[in-house]
Amino acid sequence: MFASGKVPALIVTTTAGAKRLRRQSAPDSVEIRAIRRSASAIPASAILDEVCRVSPGKLILVEGGPRLLGDFYAERLVDEQFLTLAPQIAGRDAGDRRLSLVMGKAFAPRDPLWGNLIDVRRGSSHLFLRYSFPECRPGQRISRI
Repeated sequence: MFASGKVPALIVTTTAGAKRLRRQSAPDSVEIRAIRRSASAIPASAILDEVCRVSPGKLILVEGGPRLLGDFYAERLVDEQFLTLAPQIAGRDAGDRRLSLVMGKAFAPRDPLWGNLIDVRRGSSHLFLRYSFPECRPGQRISRI
């Protein structure tokens, strides 16, 4: 997707990450923004601020992994969660290191996040669930699919 040059893309990364990316040949449609932080992790709010500077919008979709999603939830930046429930049971062995929906953050029992079910759809044997999170910071709308 990034290499085609047909889709505008914004990459928000650390200063070191930006240096590495700029040494590669990226099309003009890819914009690289460096966030100066002393730690290696970029706060979710800094990512959101940078995205809004480049392209202000009313709705921002987060398509990140479980650690990034955990950061957005921890900073109370997720307004809605779209979750698909599939009828396949996978399971895990003891010691399995596969990632789950949210990693690196623990909410319950001390700081639970409760969503409100606002929509349910069915497609064949799949359930499509939509939750709202009223604790989201006002003025920030982030959705996760």
